[in-house]
Amino acid sequence: MNEPSLEAVVLHLAEDGIRHLHPRGQQTVAARWDPDLDPHEAIVDTVAELGLKPFMVHSTSWRVERKLIVLTFLVAVERPERIPAAYEAELVARTELARGYATGPPLHVHPSQVVEHGLRHLAWLVREDGAIHHALEDWSRALSEYEPEPFRAFGREPEP
Repeated sequence: MNEPSLEAVVLHLAEDGIRHLHPRGQQTVAARWDPDLDPHEAIVDTVAELGLKPFMVHSTSWRVERKLIVLTFLVAVERPERIPAAYEAELVARTELARGYATGPPLHVHPSQVVEHGLRHLAWLVREDGAIHHALEDWSRALSEYEPEPFRAFGREPEP
């Protein structure tokens, strides 16, 4: 049986907004998963190995890729003193969500749409979940422009 694969979308808060920190040429940080560990622990360990300080980890999506289930986590880190070698930090830009069927996933999902989905979810959680609210207290202004839209796509066919 194939084990799930893990990846992290690493974000930090800067003066100009939320920044996405990623390896050049990739949108996520791959993490090895030891089945004896909770996947969240594996993500925290992988991000910490980069010299970053994660303070919030949230599972945000999954997909099937090459017959593997890939679990994606948003990871909020303290603003780094330095960007790891071969990494870059880009300002997160708003985008439309990928829309699927009521019973199936979107045909295509761009990594920026995963970030958008995750930030909308965090915007909701920061209002509803005490632990997330406390962890992302400083992010409330940046997250205020993200309005969660649960179930908006139900019954809609995806656009080609």
